[in-house]
Amino acid sequence: MSRESLNRLAMVVIFLALVYALYVLPIAEPVTALIEWAQAHRTAGAFVYVGCVVLATVLFVPGSGSMMIAGYLFGLGLGTLVSAIAIAVGAQCAFLMGRFVARDWVAKKVAGSPRLVAIEAGLREEAFLIVVLTRLSLVIPFNLLNYAYGITSVRAGVHFLATAVGMLVPVALYVYLGTLARDIGQILSGAATPTAMGYWIAGVGVVAIVVLTWLMHRAATRALERHLPPLDSKDD
Repeated sequence: MSRESLNRLAMVVIFLALVYALYVLPIAEPVTALIEWAQAHRTAGAFVYVGCVVLATVLFVPGSGSMMIAGYLFGLGLGTLVSAIAIAVGAQCAFLMGRFVARDWVAKKVAGSPRLVAIEAGLREEAFLIVVLTRLSLVIPFNLLNYAYGITSVRAGVHFLATAVGMLVPVALYVYLGTLARDIGQILSGAATPTAMGYWIAGVGVVAIVVLTWLMHRAATRALERHLPPLDSKDD
């Protein structure tokens, strides 16, 4: 199974898990209490969330789940803002770890990767664009790429800004998926009663996000290929 297929499968699994969290009685009450606390203490909740995501990013925990959780807890607007900040700061912390703390380990991890060699060549000419496109295309997994960029020639400031820009749209899509998960969970638990149109909107929203994510990755990968030497699609 390709990495893109695994990413889409993971997205669906996390989405269903969030829906399940509000539907199953043994954990429905704690989850509801967490949502209510985050909504009542937005500033504190946002700081706790950012801290957890930064730590998770440094520890290689996949970020798609954390983005959905932001929508689940904070809604679309605040969730997108908080998640975008958390993802960018977490990526930058991992970048700095790769550059100053774990450089030898990272070098061994990515040794011989033709993708990274091609990316390094592109960074010398179009650093900002290359970082943005790699964030969108996922030719190298997000968490590994954070560390890998630490041993390249890209400047820290460029890496941070380009990561923030490149991840903004994916963050918004995943956060929106998290808001849908919460809404559907409330419907299944009986906390909300939507119209028939509400069901259609939720269903179409899930399908649209999966399709948009696939199209975004595909378009970014093709754009990246035009700016870099050929990439070996079998390389991890």
